[in-house]
Amino acid sequence: MLYIVEKALDELEAVSGEKREGLAHLDKEITDALEKLKVLKDKLAAEADKK
Repeated sequence: MLYIVEKALDELEAVSGEKREGLAHLDKEITDALEKLKVLKDKLAAEADKK
């Protein structure tokens, strides 16, 4: 899932500046979601290491 979000961010970065301004709120939402997924991934990895 993390790969999919990162790929979506790459696609947003490829969009022209004018179109990107209209998608700025979406870019922020995806970036926030990506950060949350990274935290979750780290927590899951830590739990897996404990077992």
